[in-house]
Order: sequence, then C-alpha cells, then structure tokens
Amino acid sequence: MADPTPRREAICELLKDEDIASQEQLLEHLERRGFQTSQPVLSRDLRALNVAKQAGFYRVGDGERVTPLATLKSLLRSERPVSHFVLLRCEPGAASAVARALEAEGIDGLVGTIAGDDTVLVASETHAASQRVRRRVQELL
Repeated sequence: MADPTPRREAICELLKDEDIASQEQLLEHLERRGFQTSQPVLSRDLRALNVAKQAGFYRVGDGERVTPLATLKSLLRSERPVSHFVLLRCEPGAASAVARALEAEGIDGLVGTIAGDDTVLVASETHAASQRVRRRVQELL
C-alpha cells in the first residue's frame, strides 16, 4: 500500500489555497497533481486530516477533533418550537450536517429530522421532547 503522506500533504495545500466544495472537485485537483485515488480513499484522508465543510467549502481542522456538536455550534443560526417540532435555521448548505449531528446526539424523544439547504425540521414524540431538543440547541447558540 502506498504511503498516504504525500497525497495528504497535497490535500492540505489544495484546501488552503482553493475553495473546494465537493470531493469530486478535490479528486480532479489531485489528479492534476498526479495523484490517482478513489472517493473512498479520499474520504478516509479527509477524516484523518480532520477536514470539515465550513461555509460550503472543505477546510482542514486545527488539530482538535471536530465533534458533531462543534459542527452544530459553528453552523446554527437560530431555533424555534413548532408544536412537537423545532425549526432550525442554519448556514446555507449546512442543514444535512446539522441534522446528522442532532440525530447522533441521541436526544430522548427525538423522532427524526428533515433537512433542506439551510433549514432543519426536528420532529419529537411529545411537546416535552421538543423542549429537550430546543434546550440542547439553545446551549449551542
């Protein structure tokens, strides 16, 4: 198996110098630099490098492990209850990441999420459960 270090160094350089919004785009840039790799390998590289999307573009982390909650805090704009629902407004393009992070939290009573581009609708079993979701989100705002 080839040493991933040169490829990962190239990824870091590219993400520092370019606004790259998709893995396909990153694969194209890597190909131009002579690196032939697959999407699954690239995905592992991004995880190993602590890369996350910020404002729609991939960025290399600062060495700290990016947790789903840290992602939530940087992407959320507001929240409000709607009966057994909570409506979240996010940064454009961030709704799916916010929805996944919330579901990963395992909040008791959270039934599911529906994510658009900049909005997440969080469904709860009961009004009390929606309040738990709301309190957890408010801690992050």
